[in-house]
Amino acid sequence: AAMLEMTAKKLGMTTVIDQDGSLVGVITDGDLRRFIQRGTDLVNTTARELASHNPKTIGPQELAATAVEMMERYSITTLVVTEDGRTIRGVIHLHDLLKNGIV
Repeated sequence: AAMLEMTAKKLGMTTVIDQDGSLVGVITDGDLRRFIQRGTDLVNTTARELASHNPKTIGPQELAATAVEMMERYSITTLVVTEDGRTIRGVIHLHDLLKNGIV
């Protein structure tokens, strides 16, 4: 299901949430590649098991320049926008910043 979500959204990642909607982690296309390269059984693995926990997040009131700085510092292309580090408000992708002339 995670691969289908990633393909549909075209972000190269998807979020993993708890039953209450709180952010648990993210799965990136790189996570999937590494998982498959290890030869681990992808069919019987849950999204929670596959997810990178403690993903990089940014608050909705933060400046776009802060998002760019974080992406550069951590060599990532997406940040999960959260209200309190757990409540997801959206995802910002480097392409969003480029398209809007911020980078």
